[in-house]
Amino acid sequence: MRINRLSEALGAEVTGVDVAALDTKTFETIHTAFLEHQLLVFRGQSLAPDNLVAFSARFGPIETRPDRPFTLEGVPEVSVLSNRRVKGEPVGIISAGDFWHTDLSFGEIPSRATFLHALEVAEEGGDTEWSNMYRAYETLPEATKSRIEGLKGVHVFDRRKNPRIQVHDQFREKADAVYGLPIPDAVHPIVRTHAHTGRKSLFVSPRFVVGIDGMEDDEAQPLLDELFEHQIRPEFRYRHKWRQGDLLMWDNSCLIHIGLGGIEPPGIRHMHRSMVLGDRPC
Repeated sequence: MRINRLSEALGAEVTGVDVAALDTKTFETIHTAFLEHQLLVFRGQSLAPDNLVAFSARFGPIETRPDRPFTLEGVPEVSVLSNRRVKGEPVGIISAGDFWHTDLSFGEIPSRATFLHALEVAEEGGDTEWSNMYRAYETLPEATKSRIEGLKGVHVFDRRKNPRIQVHDQFREKADAVYGLPIPDAVHPIVRTHAHTGRKSLFVSPRFVVGIDGMEDDEAQPLLDELFEHQIRPEFRYRHKWRQGDLLMWDNSCLIHIGLGGIEPPGIRHMHRSMVLGDRPC
């Protein structure tokens, strides 16, 4: 097994390993690398959905819910992300990741890590980009750090409550069914301390954060805009061009990401995704 850094900002490539057959020592090495690099790219993985779930579960409790659209039949822990259509109907979520976000931050217990396995990739388009929220926090002006210390962001699941984003065409006609779920808003610290590394990071994103708890919008929204602009500075980011068989896992406690789209027909991007839960942000 080899672990090679992918960029100055974040990420490492792991080669020479089959994640479906890890001994304890190798897993511990991978876990250490995950905490250090925040994102790991495992090349050439051939994983059945059950293998993906089993590997994910080594990092925490699997996250699932019965009303999630486009999960695999018989394996509700795995979601399908795809632009393929059969008889005109999508077989997976087309719009996943279309705005900068961290997965499941709208939950009381957000996701610790996301796992995404590329079964098919398009020649052009379909890249994903991540931004390092450790660096985003550490490079804030001291005055801004002082200003946001102790503040909490309001995270919402329902896209219709967020004027910064839109509902994708795929779900526009059934937005009530998809986004009208009884999921309460979550309130999390804007500055989060990582449960494993102890490092501080910026824990906001334009997809999910719509306000600041206890602060009027005329003050909160300009501050959020300032943070959103800062957190995606180019020097914080890594852009991934997918290869078939890639398995990526990333740390939602200290990264945000976006799916960049841009796939031209007949290109197909078809992936399986799992997530594990982490700790209550503090």
